[in-house]
Amino acid sequence: MKNEEALPSDLLIEPLKLKHLSMLKAENNSKYLGIFQILLCKKWFSSLESSFINLIPTRNSTCLVAVERDNIIAYILATPSNRRGTCWSISEPYFIGESVSFSRYNLLQNLLRKVLYESNINTQSFLISIKTNDNQNLSIIRQSGFQPLRIIKYWNKKEGIKCRMKEYKDNFIWEKLNEENSQQIWRLEQARESMNFRSIFDRQWHDIYEKRNNSTGVIKSKEDNIIAGLIPSICPQYDYSLELIRGLAWDERLNKSIPQRINNMRTGKNKYYIETTSEDNKLNDLLHKSNWEVIEERVLLGRSVWKRQNGYKLKSIETELLNNLVGNLQQQPELPSTIQIGKNK
Repeated sequence: MKNEEALPSDLLIEPLKLKHLSMLKAENNSKYLGIFQILLCKKWFSSLESSFINLIPTRNSTCLVAVERDNIIAYILATPSNRRGTCWSISEPYFIGESVSFSRYNLLQNLLRKVLYESNINTQSFLISIKTNDNQNLSIIRQSGFQPLRIIKYWNKKEGIKCRMKEYKDNFIWEKLNEENSQQIWRLEQARESMNFRSIFDRQWHDIYEKRNNSTGVIKSKEDNIIAGLIPSICPQYDYSLELIRGLAWDERLNKSIPQRINNMRTGKNKYYIETTSEDNKLNDLLHKSNWEVIEERVLLGRSVWKRQNGYKLKSIETELLNNLVGNLQQQPELPSTIQIGKNK
C-alpha cells in the first residue's frame, strides 16, 4: 500500500535535476559536481528508456537527492540488477552535508520511502546491502520490509606478499566467460540459492554474461565440468568486485585451482575484491590460507512485492500466492461423494 506520510516541510526529496548542480558551488561540495553530471546524463537516458520500456530494457541508475534550504545534504541511487529490470539494487545514502533539522536516521527513512513508494521505478523486487555493524540503518531497512538474505565477506589480497606462480594444467583449466559456460555457471548458482533468493534477484545466464570482464571466468576439470567460477557481483560495493562461487559438494581440486586463479589475476591498476558468503567455511578458510584478508562484512537484504495492473497497488508475494490458492480452491466444482449410505430396511 502507498505510504501517505508527508515529508517534513523543510525537506524536499526529488529526482536529480539540472537545477541541483547550482547547489554545489561551495568548495567542499565541488567534488560531487562531476558525479552529479554523470548521474544526470544517466537519468536522461533512463527517462528515454522508460518511454520505450517494451522495446529497451532499463539499465541506467535513478538518483534521488535530499534538499534542505537549497542545500543538497544526501542522495541515494537505485540501479537495475538485471537486464529485465525486475530487480533493482538501492545504495546506501551518500551524505554530502549536515542537516540542520533532521538526523541521518530520518533522512534514510524518507529516501527509502521515496524510492519504494513514490518513484517511477516499475519493478517488483529490491536489494540493499549494509554493513553488519550498522545497527541503526539495519533497523530502518528492516522496518521498510527488507528481509536478510545472506552475509557477504569482502576479501582483498594482502599487500606486500608475493605468491609463487604455480600451474596445475593436468587437473583443471581456466576459461573466460562465454555464452556456453555462463549458462553452466548460472545453473550451478541457481542450485545453491534458496527459492526466495532466486525469486527476488531473478538473474538469468545472460545477466552474468553481459557483465563479464577480464577477470571473470570458470574453473573447469579435465572432464570439462565446472567446479567453481568468478562471476559479476549481485550487489557490488566496489568497481571491481567479483563473486566466488562453487558447487554444492566440495571438490578437493579447489584447494589448488582457486589459489592459482585468484593469486595470478592480472589486476594492473585495478584493485579487485572477492565476495564469499559467510557460511561457506571451506571457501573462506581457503582464501585466508591464500593470503587474502576480510576487509568488510555486509548483510544483503531483499524486498519483493507485486504490482497489480489496476492502480498499481503493492502486495506481498505471500499474500498474492495465498489469495490465488484460496481462490482456486473455492472455484473447484463440488465432487460427488464416494460413500454409499445404506437405506434403512
